Amino acid sequence: MWRNTALPTRILFLDGRACLPLLVFVVYWSWLTFYIAIGGMTFFIVVSWAGLTVSSVLRLLRRMLI
Repeated sequence: MWRNTALPTRILFLDGRACLPLLVFVVYWSWLTFYIAIGGMTFFIVVSWAGLTVSSVLRLLRRMLI
């Protein structure tokens, strides 16, 4: 029952937190938000393909800024 609770939430092949750009597009329809959503989802797909999660990428970016 508790076996998969530590795994990241996935919607098909994309991390659940990476679907936030898609949610913004669904709420506010325009071509600009469509392009932002596609770009954001593409970025997160590449990150997922590299074997990282959204939280690890945010930690990596924070470490690079400091």
